[in-house]
Amino acid sequence: MKSKRSSFLLATISVVLLLFTLELIGRTTLCFVMKYPFWQPSKKFYPELEKILREPISQTDDKFDILILGGSAISMEFGLPINKALDSLLNQPVNGLKVRIFNAAIPAHTSLDNLNKYKLLVKKKFDLVIYYEAINETRANNIPKQHFSDDYRHILWYYDLDLIKRHPEINWTVLPFITHKGVNLLIDKLKGKKFLELHTVNPDYVKFGKEIKTAKPYFQNVKQIVMEAQKRGEKLLLMTYALYIPPSVIGNGGYTDYRDFAGCQYPSPLWLWGDPINVQIGVNQHNVAIRQLADQHQTYFLDMDKKMLRAKNSYCDLCHMTDSGGKEFASKLYQYMIDNHLFVR
Repeated sequence: MKSKRSSFLLATISVVLLLFTLELIGRTTLCFVMKYPFWQPSKKFYPELEKILREPISQTDDKFDILILGGSAISMEFGLPINKALDSLLNQPVNGLKVRIFNAAIPAHTSLDNLNKYKLLVKKKFDLVIYYEAINETRANNIPKQHFSDDYRHILWYYDLDLIKRHPEINWTVLPFITHKGVNLLIDKLKGKKFLELHTVNPDYVKFGKEIKTAKPYFQNVKQIVMEAQKRGEKLLLMTYALYIPPSVIGNGGYTDYRDFAGCQYPSPLWLWGDPINVQIGVNQHNVAIRQLADQHQTYFLDMDKKMLRAKNSYCDLCHMTDSGGKEFASKLYQYMIDNHLFVR
């Protein structure tokens, strides 16, 4: 009997040690290879919301709270010229309210990311939500049609995001998530499924970007943002996207160089989203969706695509603005908010 107890205890200890070792290996792999946080892997997605979630935000205090949803062009990093100019315009109270801006815009994020983030902020009551993004979606078009998914799961970022939602236990143990992911990827690879990365485009797939497959999912994602805002009683301002495609690109196979732009220190690669001509077609279709949604749901609407001056000294690349471009953008946005009494509760 004593021998059986010892064997059982030894087996139990061995299993625990094995699971502990596998857990450690799994977390280390996720952390150093796939860039997940070691202790709380679920926080890989949308860490920019952590600070916003800690803030008391309501529509009944003396602060007018604005949420910005978008991509890099209006983010705190690459959209710094816009944000600096906007902060300067809003540094004084308006109608007795101190204006606070919560910028959740992040490089490479699409309408789907912005929808996800808006849903995660459901307990916060913003006075105004501003949406400005239409270019990052075009990267998703650079894949054969048979591999394109409306939920963007042909991009590994969304593939993992969808999977992590099914594993709420991931912060306690990563083993079910890793096993599920490994099995799924093996099956998909055997089926010949192709994937894209969030921040890059496969050069062999650029030719497929001519067919704009994102128009429908973009429309549906932004529509859900509109419906969420209406349900919460939050003002929503939709803006079309002001893309800058230099004339030299047309008739030149989509090729251009930085001499067509202002000469910023850190411009984005001009083929970051695919062929610039295809990118323009995609952004145009997404802008059509924004106009339709604003008209159908009577949201606040600023047609920045038609308002912004397209000038070399205003753009660092296809979408990121210089100091002068940022000031023009912020000025038009601020004037629209004043003219349409958006600061009135």
